[in-house]
Amino acid sequence: MYRAFPERRHWINLKQLKMKRLILLACLGVTVSVHAQTRTPITLSLRQAIDTGLKNRYDVQADQYNIRMAENDISKSKKAWIPDVHAEGNIQYNTQIQPTYVPKGFIGLTEPEMLAFGAKNATVFGLTLDQPVFKPGIRTDVKIAKASLALQKEEVHGNDIDIKNAIATAYLDVLLKDLQYRITLDDEHRFKAYEELAAGKYKDGALIENDYLRAKLDYDNARVKAATVRQNDELSRAYLKYKINIPPSGKIILSDSIENITFRGAAELPDHAIANRTEIKQLKLQQRKNTLQIDRARQNALPSVSLFGYYAQMFQNETFHYNDSKWWAPHSYVGLKFTIPITGNFTNKNNIREFELKGRQMRMNMRQEVADVSYQIEQATTDLQNALQNMQSTKTNYALSKKIYKNQQQQFALGVFRYSDLLDTEKSLSNAEQNYIKAVYDYLIAQLQYEKAVGEL
Repeated sequence: MYRAFPERRHWINLKQLKMKRLILLACLGVTVSVHAQTRTPITLSLRQAIDTGLKNRYDVQADQYNIRMAENDISKSKKAWIPDVHAEGNIQYNTQIQPTYVPKGFIGLTEPEMLAFGAKNATVFGLTLDQPVFKPGIRTDVKIAKASLALQKEEVHGNDIDIKNAIATAYLDVLLKDLQYRITLDDEHRFKAYEELAAGKYKDGALIENDYLRAKLDYDNARVKAATVRQNDELSRAYLKYKINIPPSGKIILSDSIENITFRGAAELPDHAIANRTEIKQLKLQQRKNTLQIDRARQNALPSVSLFGYYAQMFQNETFHYNDSKWWAPHSYVGLKFTIPITGNFTNKNNIREFELKGRQMRMNMRQEVADVSYQIEQATTDLQNALQNMQSTKTNYALSKKIYKNQQQQFALGVFRYSDLLDTEKSLSNAEQNYIKAVYDYLIAQLQYEKAVGEL
């Protein structure tokens, strides 16, 4: 009987230990699952990167509040027709009633007297109504608010274009760094092959030590360069994640490449490319708003008419016994109010003059903006065509230089070429690589600038 208790206690401890292990494993499983989810790579094309950035960035979300506030201004302008109804109350206790002069003969007085009339407690509770009947500026205020909303939306659209351009530039920079990294890896592999060939020749006595050491040094430098370019590649990816507001720990995979990324071609120039530019649209909306403000300023000279009314209950007594109904008395009136500005018209003329001058200024700005946009489109079209030709030429030269390199590498292996001669070819190949990289980057940027110029980004 006494031995059963330790065994049972031991069995309970084993059970508790198993439960703790299960709980620990479950927690580890959840942690690993969450960690795996945060590490899941995100595959993005250029368009998807732009859409993701517009969705994630806080400044884009903040701009939406400007639109909501502009929409609220429209609603507020429309409510100017709603009658102004408010309740008011006034409780006045006269500690000393002001006496009034009463002439002789009033209520039988034989001599003039100073008598105090009135109640110490005078309480009034009432309602006041003021309803606009004719106020021409209200409708124009609504139109101005709608024009402000349209302008605000276009300004937000302009900000989005700048953000799209920044994200696209960051995306293209990653593609460029990827290309540079692939090329430096090719360089590293070539110099590794040089080093291995040189080592074999040096071992066989067919190569002097200095050439072998030079080949070894060139290989080490190629590895260092590849490591540096890879670091730059990682930095460019980190910058892209920052631009689209993805956590630094997240992983991204770019589905577009330099070979398959697509943009609008220069031959597909839209018919209304100039009108599509947000700068032109914003200026047109500003002109529309300024015209409405001139109309609103002129309407300030017109009279306004409003209907007003008042209803109140008045309590007069020595006490505060409000429940005694006989001391309450109603008071009400209605009326029509006319307001005709007189001296205000003098300053109003200056306001009209100011808006008219702004209108002329906007027309000059519009002409200049149209000229600027036209030149930007022409320049972007030319740059895109030139960049395409340069990229095709450098790509052909790069392919040719690689072919020459392979031929001379074989000849070097056979002992026909010296290592110094091979380095001359390597230098030409390196120049062809750098020219190709620069041409590709210029082409991608030219495509991006073209889309922005024609208002299609």
